[in-house]
Amino acid sequence: MRFVKNEWIKIWAQKNAWIMMILVLLGVVALLGISKYFAVDQNTPELRQEENNKRLAEYNAQLNFPGLAEQDIQYINEEILMTEYRIANDLPTVDATTFHQVVDLLLSFILTVVGIFTMVIAASIVSNEFGTGTIKMLLTRPVARWKILLSKLVASLLYGVALFAVSVVVALIGSFILFNTGEAITLSVVNGQVVEQIVETHFVQNILLNAASIFMTTIFAFMLGTIFGSSTLAVSLSLVILLMGSAITMFIARYDFAKFIWFANDLTQFQPGMMAIIPDLTLNFAIVVNIVYAIIFLAVSFTYFIRRDVTA
Repeated sequence: MRFVKNEWIKIWAQKNAWIMMILVLLGVVALLGISKYFAVDQNTPELRQEENNKRLAEYNAQLNFPGLAEQDIQYINEEILMTEYRIANDLPTVDATTFHQVVDLLLSFILTVVGIFTMVIAASIVSNEFGTGTIKMLLTRPVARWKILLSKLVASLLYGVALFAVSVVVALIGSFILFNTGEAITLSVVNGQVVEQIVETHFVQNILLNAASIFMTTIFAFMLGTIFGSSTLAVSLSLVILLMGSAITMFIARYDFAKFIWFANDLTQFQPGMMAIIPDLTLNFAIVVNIVYAIIFLAVSFTYFIRRDVTA
């Protein structure tokens, strides 16, 4: 625990750690501002009724367009029914910006940026020590090398957790203040009757799947930084996997070996509403593949670090 604390202090002693946190928070604030700026104000019953009446007038005007197909007429009539239902039940318009939509947008942004910044810290935390020569002084202590390396990995991951936690708190507070926090409701017409459905939110599931993906990318960057002693190389290769992994997977998906490649089993593709790139790829199989690769990445990192000649 003492070694983790030391590494934690070292991380926050770097300017780039604070700069990355500020950038994430600025991004969150900017997205909140943009979402609020383009959102139509529907905070009162009068404003909700006004916006829905505008929609109702638009739909009724569309019915007068010449040459409408039967399916178009049916669609417009259903929209009219749902809009009248919204007016009667004081519901916002179908395109209203809601708390859940904004939080979902912010979570996607935060997870992506936090993943990149955590990867940068993990890639440089070992390589920078070798680059400056301070690793020699660190290894002169009567401490097992694996404990030193483990403390660096844990501190890197804790940095990502701290970055995520602070960003999410700011995102939730801002979304709560600026947007309607009521239940997200979608409407549909069944047999001529309007039916309400509560939109399920999968925030926790999406966070867990993205956290697993971030963890894998982080330990991959950590391994590269440990082996090559170059944070630039480690970050570059990791970014290629992070940003181009899906494109590469689509290209090789037709081959049988594709499902055994780490980035082809990225767990984020199993988020609700998404489909796996490789046909018949299951979440359980992808989890097993990720565990195997995680063990390999960590084994390579620790084995190389323990055996490395620091005088070289």
